[in-house]
Amino acid sequence: PKPMRKSHEAAIRAHRLRNEILATRVANRLVNRLGPSAALDLTEEEGASLAQVISAFLVAERLLDLPKLWAEIEETALPEMVRVELFAIAGSSVRSHLSDILRAVGGESSPSVLCKMLEPGVRKISSAAAKLIRSEVRNEAEARRERLISLGASEDIVRGLVRLFELDGIFGLAALAARKKIDELALARAYTKLGEALGIDWAQQQLARFIPADQWERLLTAGLARDFEQLRIDFLARIRSKDPDAAVEEWIEKQGARLEQFRKLIDRARNEGAVSAPMLAQIAAQARILLAR
Repeated sequence: PKPMRKSHEAAIRAHRLRNEILATRVANRLVNRLGPSAALDLTEEEGASLAQVISAFLVAERLLDLPKLWAEIEETALPEMVRVELFAIAGSSVRSHLSDILRAVGGESSPSVLCKMLEPGVRKISSAAAKLIRSEVRNEAEARRERLISLGASEDIVRGLVRLFELDGIFGLAALAARKKIDELALARAYTKLGEALGIDWAQQQLARFIPADQWERLLTAGLARDFEQLRIDFLARIRSKDPDAAVEEWIEKQGARLEQFRKLIDRARNEGAVSAPMLAQIAAQARILLAR
């Protein structure tokens, strides 16, 4: 209870098992919200330690206001099967954000340091997200909204889950803005413009729906899903100008023919009907080559 925490704060902080109790609570929360294999899966997918995964989870909880969303799902009157599905949808989005945090911050594992670095950018981009998201992402967000409503989710839950999807990639942008000391919104606009020029949002969304046949395919597709974000982040990181929007515009003009060729590859994949891991891996490989030019 809060009064007890306040009146006995010193004793609680000095408790011999304080660290162990905190670790148990965080571990239980991570497993309950993301699933029993989430932490180990992320160590494999991102080459991270368990400590780094747990730190990323704590950062995402705070900066994405996850306790509020989870409480809404838990406390709203819903059929239990629907509640379980909503938690699974939230968990899938959160895992993507954790991957982004792990890639964006290198080996740093202090939640307080990470929050201090990422919070300004996350808050600023989040407040302007509706104006920044790409058309393909906006269409997917609307489709997700309709499905969530059909499940019987409340407007608050729908808003929270769609927001998690719309903010995909926000941690990479916030970290890059902090490192390069560039305005977060200018960087986000350049990121959006680059995504629209490449047209790879479709491929990334296919990966989100992909059902891997085995562990190796899971590792491949999980890596590809984040690569489609990371390729753009790495491209923007190489820009020396303080005006990333203009730099992206200049690059698009220079790469006109190659961009057209790449978009034809995307169109060919879209018209194939069946989506496969090799198809998506080839798209990612070609995007990497193009963005290196």
